[in-house]
Amino acid sequence: MGRFSEWLGRLRDTADLRALGAAELDCIARDLRVSPTELETLTYRGRRGADELSGLLKALGIDETAIARKEPGVLRDMTLVCALCAEKTRCNREIKAETTAQHLHEYCANSYTIDALRTKPKPDAMDLVRGPSCC
Repeated sequence: MGRFSEWLGRLRDTADLRALGAAELDCIARDLRVSPTELETLTYRGRRGADELSGLLKALGIDETAIARKEPGVLRDMTLVCALCAEKTRCNREIKAETTAQHLHEYCANSYTIDALRTKPKPDAMDLVRGPSCC
């Protein structure tokens, strides 16, 4: 019964969203930095629309908490991409099979961001010794 009631809730939320005027919908979408169509998709998918992201990052050995602390905007964008993704079934299958790393680039729109997070340059040791350059 839980999934059915969750589905009904999403249906109600989507209907409420559609009942808004176009200008109001555009304003809300703009405030959230998404398109009105994306806003409707996000509303339909609900709060759990990006649940795969945590499992994906964990499967790849990436610390989601560290990203949230150091790069909150990046994590927000990754969450949005995940929530709008059409490959959720495959993503869940790859996570469960522990084959995420081998196939990520075949289906995940976040794969290039993940690559960038993995290869982010470390601060130069000399910069840490010298400290800030003020003179």
